[in-house]
Amino acid sequence: MEREMDSPLPPKLPPLTKESAFDALRNFFRDKPFVFFGTGMSCALDDRFGMPALKDVLLKSVFPDTNEAGQGDQWKTAKESLQNGSDLEAALNHVADPGLLQEVTSVTGDAISLIDQEYAWKIANRDVTWPATSFFKRLVDNLPEGDPVLHVLTPNYDTLFEHACDSVGIPYANGFFGGLERQIDWNATNNSLLVGRQVSQRGRKRPTYKQRKHVRLYKVHGSLNLFFHRNKVVENNSWMWNAPGYCNRIIITPGLSKHEMLQSYRQELLRPADEAIEKANQFLFLGYGFNDAHLEAYIKQKLIDQGCRGLILTRDSNSRIVSLLAQSKNLWLVCREGQGDVEGTRILNKQYAGPLVLPSISLWDIGIFMKEVLGI
Repeated sequence: MEREMDSPLPPKLPPLTKESAFDALRNFFRDKPFVFFGTGMSCALDDRFGMPALKDVLLKSVFPDTNEAGQGDQWKTAKESLQNGSDLEAALNHVADPGLLQEVTSVTGDAISLIDQEYAWKIANRDVTWPATSFFKRLVDNLPEGDPVLHVLTPNYDTLFEHACDSVGIPYANGFFGGLERQIDWNATNNSLLVGRQVSQRGRKRPTYKQRKHVRLYKVHGSLNLFFHRNKVVENNSWMWNAPGYCNRIIITPGLSKHEMLQSYRQELLRPADEAIEKANQFLFLGYGFNDAHLEAYIKQKLIDQGCRGLILTRDSNSRIVSLLAQSKNLWLVCREGQGDVEGTRILNKQYAGPLVLPSISLWDIGIFMKEVLGI
């Protein structure tokens, strides 16, 4: 009988050093990424934008209609779930009544709009700066002339990104076109971003057009300025801080109903993002917690199945991020090392042996990352 051969040992992984990590992170930005940013980017300005604060608001401000059968029982169950420590996604799975869902949406929109208005004015007056403003300005300015669009997706409802873009002159498009009350029309939006110039051909001047460098923004869970009015999804900035009673906000709140709502507004919210994700091969995640199953399906397909490159830059990691990191060949994680006031950084990539820990430096902060890694 032939001797059974020993199974080969797995290849020894190289150690992750500061030099190799920084080189890899700089190299990541040689190509244009598709950018996801989450509530972490809003919470960097104010924790009231976060889910724990919204949980407290809902507990205090949602009052079910006692005349509607089922609303009281559904909210009682959801409320008890929240009080017992469940996250919003799990707790709001108990809410299915359309009227109660609308109450949750209205309370959510009104609460976030108050904070949004406060910071919109501060950003406009340059009293504060949205943390990633300079970062996005650099990304857009460095776009190649032949590929002038930076694709950006967020599940956030607030308009901090839009105000930040306005504050530094970053053109952006979200597909809505028109006057005060805009409707979805990507063709018209794209045409509005064309820049014309005269070129000489055979002694005659002829006009030619190209797109200006800009962000294409996908707000896949709705926005404070989106409403369902006259059987259409419209954008109206004049309503976002004081919503009229005759139309509903387009805000997709957590819970089982989220998937049904997303299908209702797929044409306006999801379809353009689906198409852009499908074409992308490099992904950057800023303050994004990977809490959305419908988005994770796309992300896993790109990062795990197709081996696309990715970088997660976030303060706090979680079990979903750890799982994705273990399955993805080309995914980097830059997050906080420790808890509380600890400012150390942990950098991981499965192609290296163990994490790199850098004490006393907060590379997960986009401003510090830009300075220390990118030299900006």
